[in-house]
Amino acid sequence: MEIINKLRLAIEGLERKDFFKYLFIILSIITFVFSVIVYRYYSKINELKVKIEDINETREETVHFILKRMNTVERQRKHVNDILKKEKDFKIAGYFADLLVRQNLTEKKALEITSIVVLSNEFREVRLKVQFIAITMKQLCQLLDEIEKTERVYAKDLEIDRSTKAPKTINVNITVATLQPQMKAGI
Repeated sequence: MEIINKLRLAIEGLERKDFFKYLFIILSIITFVFSVIVYRYYSKINELKVKIEDINETREETVHFILKRMNTVERQRKHVNDILKKEKDFKIAGYFADLLVRQNLTEKKALEITSIVVLSNEFREVRLKVQFIAITMKQLCQLLDEIEKTERVYAKDLEIDRSTKAPKTINVNITVATLQPQMKAGI
């Protein structure tokens, strides 16, 4: 309370001209501080609006990409289901044996292993790993071309080594695979 009394006495002791001068200075300082606060407030709001617009734009692009990808996946799933319906009794080992006969590679085959991998509730992947000894690059390219032409089969893995048995030949480990519908229990 003592500070207020001293302040009141100091103001009463001022001349009218000095009082208005000090009042003008104090009001100017208050106006300046208020203007700085308002400027910072609206600057921050503008900055946040820009960030929100950027986030929304990024979100829209991401959603658009996800929807486009989902449509592509659905088209591919439908295409795969159509292929699987066409050839219900497809056997990859039989297909590959016929392919080797057509390509004259039967005698070059050293090893063949079949495995099954469950991918989802809908599909399982049947893999056929085949090892070839001493084939030429031309024979490998023709084999891969024939595999590529068949929609039902795809090359999964390919390993190539230089052959030690014959010059200008290679040893190849290739894994080809196909999708099959997952067998439902009780069917």
